[in-house]
Formats: sequence, C-alpha cells, structure tokens
Amino acid sequence: MLINKNQIYLNSSITSRDEVLEFISYEASKLGSVTDKERVYQDFLKREKEYSTALQEGIAIPHAKSEAVKEAKLFFMRLKNDIEWNSPNSFKVKIVFAILVPEHEAGTRHIQILSNLAGQLIDNDFQEQVFNATDKEAVLNLLETVEKESI
Repeated sequence: MLINKNQIYLNSSITSRDEVLEFISYEASKLGSVTDKERVYQDFLKREKEYSTALQEGIAIPHAKSEAVKEAKLFFMRLKNDIEWNSPNSFKVKIVFAILVPEHEAGTRHIQILSNLAGQLIDNDFQEQVFNATDKEAVLNLLETVEKESI
C-alpha cells in the first residue's frame, strides 16, 4: 500500500523545509518503511539541492530515491502556516506530498507516482479539497486515485 492514515499529518506546526524532511524521514523509520532515517533525510536534501521540489505556490513534492527505502510510500503533510521552501520562485508551501522509493525503482515506480500525483494536482477542485480536507480519511479518499494508478 502506497499510503495509509499513519502517513497523513494534518495541521503540523513545523516551520521549515528541512524540519519537514527530517520529520518525514523519522516517521518513515518509525513505521518501518525505511532502514536508515538519516540516510533518507540526506537523500531528500540531495534532491532539494539539485532543484527545489516546490511545484507551485502552496505545494511541494519532495522525493527520496534511496537504498534505505524498503518499498514505495507516499506521505502527506498539511502545515498550519506556509513555510519557505528555498525555491527559485520563492514559493511558500503549506501542502507536502513526500515520495519515498527504493533506489532500484527510481526510473519506474518513482516516475509513476510523481506523474499520477502531478496529474491530480492540475485539477483545481482536487487542490482545493486537499487544502481543506478536515480529516485523514478525507485525504486518504482523495489520494486513492494516485494509489490505484501507481500500482
């Protein structure tokens, strides 16, 4: 399973990009999705150095392709307040879709998940629902399409 309720975090008080990435790495480790949370965190940072994953105003899709990832996972986080994401366009981020994939799936599963998610994010209704979802179940229902199309 790509995502479940334990991978959804609503109204988080985290205030920086690096804290978000560290939190997701820690939670992935706690859930048994990764073997080394520090390695995953460093892989997130490595990707951010290549080019910011802030997709547009309000939304970032950080991703870690790592040998420390056991199986592909999607984490969702909605922050209480917009935060700086260090993007060239100075986008501030409130919604984070974090993709974790094993290194050997970097060119396949990773691309499927990213493509399916980006396709959903083109839809303004989908975006509005993501920003306004009141509980984890609502977010999970919204992300079912990404899950189904990424299998």
